Amino acid sequence: MPSTIKDVARAASVSIGTVSRVINNYPDVDPELRERVQEAIRSLNYRPNARARTFVQNATPVLSFVLSNRSLLNPFHSGILQGVEEYCASSGYFVLFTKYDYAKDVKADDLSLPGVLRSHGVADCLILAGTNYDNFIEAVEKLGVPYVTLSNHHVTEKDQAPFDRVGWDDQSGPYEATRYLITLGHRDIWYIGDTALPWYRSRYAAYERAMLEADLEPKGQTVGLSDNYYANGYASAEFILDRGYSVTAVFAAYDEIAYGACDSFRKHGLDVPRDISIVGYGDNDESQFKAPPMTTVRIDKTLVGRHLAQMAIDKLQHPSDRFPEVVLPVQLVKRGTTRPLLPLTAQGA
Repeated sequence: MPSTIKDVARAASVSIGTVSRVINNYPDVDPELRERVQEAIRSLNYRPNARARTFVQNATPVLSFVLSNRSLLNPFHSGILQGVEEYCASSGYFVLFTKYDYAKDVKADDLSLPGVLRSHGVADCLILAGTNYDNFIEAVEKLGVPYVTLSNHHVTEKDQAPFDRVGWDDQSGPYEATRYLITLGHRDIWYIGDTALPWYRSRYAAYERAMLEADLEPKGQTVGLSDNYYANGYASAEFILDRGYSVTAVFAAYDEIAYGACDSFRKHGLDVPRDISIVGYGDNDESQFKAPPMTTVRIDKTLVGRHLAQMAIDKLQHPSDRFPEVVLPVQLVKRGTTRPLLPLTAQGA
């Protein structure tokens, strides 16, 4: 069970009132007493119940959506958050958004956790989204707060039990997209995406499988040339063209990578899709409004968010239970950036 203010007072050999004055940062506390209380708080991993102090009359449960190491402006994760908010609003739950950036090589005990996690009682259950590493997961487990995770973006070398996680099928989409380009007659199909990231590595494996099954050589620009998705797509396409490699189609591991590649090809006088076909991944909102509209693999981000919220509520109500992982299907959406390389008669031969 979480430590209480009484436990802190007992460990520091002071009154509960003194502990309360230290927690609320009153200036008239003896420095020696303050240090004793703070040391007891640290040793007991005590988290003051902020909601009990400020929202005593409000019994509405709160879920905290923690977006780690990503920008809220990222359309992918903002779409997931939208789904979380929609489901919680219809179910009578509040959603508290928290942005948290941290380094993967910091020990769990040394992480400077956001206030929503340090204060006991602010959030009843956590949704861990964005990009997360094992050190943060370990720190959250030590807090004893129920949580669920976005499975695709949890970076870990450990085998993960298929519970308390929501994600999407990162194998079928890239595989189907590559097979589609092959059926259009393309043979020089390139993959663009930084395989240092596990989700891009998974998509490359699916692309590679489709290519090998068709007796085609996989061709990947798999080294990240920029941390910005668009810039990486642009620079990768420049690299392919500058080296004189043959390319008639590209599967890009994310829509914004595809946007950058498209602009690079156009700068070199190559038309999409007349000269080069491109398939993206994710189906961000602007993909359908590009000129031409982007062929892409659709991930229903709002649906991912709704399933995360549903599982978090279930977890809140039954914190000792483990809920089976949810893996949502994806869909290839055929739009204007792909076309046959060969005449239709040749494709049917």
